[in-house]
Amino acid sequence: MWPDASKVAAKEKSILQFEAQENIHLPKSYKELIRLQNGGLLRKNLLKTSEPTSYGFDFLEIYRLFGLHELITAILFQDQNPLPGKKIYFSQDNNRFLGFDYQTSDPSILYVDFETLQVLPVAENFKDFLDKLYDAEFANGELSTYSHDKLEIMLQSRSVIAQEAILAELEDDADKEWYFYQLKKLIAAGNEESAYRLFENQILYFKRKLPKETVDAFFPLFHNQTEKWASLKKEWEDNY
Repeated sequence: MWPDASKVAAKEKSILQFEAQENIHLPKSYKELIRLQNGGLLRKNLLKTSEPTSYGFDFLEIYRLFGLHELITAILFQDQNPLPGKKIYFSQDNNRFLGFDYQTSDPSILYVDFETLQVLPVAENFKDFLDKLYDAEFANGELSTYSHDKLEIMLQSRSVIAQEAILAELEDDADKEWYFYQLKKLIAAGNEESAYRLFENQILYFKRKLPKETVDAFFPLFHNQTEKWASLKKEWEDNY
């Protein structure tokens, strides 16, 4: 279910409080999941649809399942295009949402794209939704247009060479904290050389955009590159 298991579970008291606050019952299969892990990236991340979506001709993509604390009970721009009945959304990709549709006692699963104004039932209930999920490798495509969730799923399933190629293409990503987190994961997985090459490019070409504290803390992580990074550290300190 989870490619990156955090093993943080939702507390029963919090589940009961949320249900009482919203005057609903969350689906049993959803509660069973969050009692084991309270949300995260999904291993299976595609779902067949009965009509085209902005993802493709007959499918949609889902990258992350929200935990209890992330569930969305109201969307500001939904006021312009109100939907009947109570909705609680458990996944989001920009203006595209998946949610529990409480027009039935056992909520069905609804896909809503507020940009194209598409509203599409995709499963009879949450268990049915989980059963229908499948996985396939995402094509590289326009990586800079992908969400960080989608990129992380791709990175987790690729070889070290492929990971380095993806991160090299994303070298000008504006969220440098996210980017350096990916480099740290490369190091933790034993791929220090790949991480160092990417780190070096950041120092040489993007130094003015980099968070100083994050970079300063990064140099000591390269235990096998001490001879190389001495001059790179000087370059960083002299020109920041």
